[in-house]
Amino acid sequence: MIPTAGFKNKVIVVTGAGGNFGREGCLYFVQRGAKVVAMDNNQAALEETAAYIKNQLSDSDHDVLDSLFVVACDVTDVTSVETAVDSAVKQFSRIDLCWNNAGYQGQIKPTLEYDCKDFALVMNVNVTGMFIVLQTIAKQMVKQQKKDDDNNVEEPTKYSIVNTSSVAGLRGTPAMVAYASSKAAVLAMTVSTSKDLAP
Repeated sequence: MIPTAGFKNKVIVVTGAGGNFGREGCLYFVQRGAKVVAMDNNQAALEETAAYIKNQLSDSDHDVLDSLFVVACDVTDVTSVETAVDSAVKQFSRIDLCWNNAGYQGQIKPTLEYDCKDFALVMNVNVTGMFIVLQTIAKQMVKQQKKDDDNNVEEPTKYSIVNTSSVAGLRGTPAMVAYASSKAAVLAMTVSTSKDLAP
């Protein structure tokens, strides 16, 4: 029996759920009793995530598959993210936590050879995309918090958004100027947002 670690019945959004890192995160949360909304721009990869989780569960745990909801979503598109979040709320009524994990590594080339178009793509996914998800989810959480306040809930839910960054954003990385720059931006975004929203 895997301990729930405080995740039981929590509704958790995971972006980048079609990648290996996100896939393992979805499994981790499902195994601990969470309701997981798996988001990725690759529908086939999402289906692979669902199949992977099913294969990892014991027969007695297959009922928890009802706790996994997959949604195709392009994090760089505001409308796509808003639609996906609306679908998640319709499915599970709320969102308690978001692991903002979608990302793109980009080319591995020295700065003088790095393609500007790829640099822009990395920044669009890793910075703009992360901001769009962060802002959309945060608005939903604020709405839920206001509802709790209006209903005089004694112990309102504490909400969390976790943004995936990297040590590359702190130290830099040779031949990965775009990725390192994007992750430095994520660190600044996270700190700035916490000052706006954290109690």
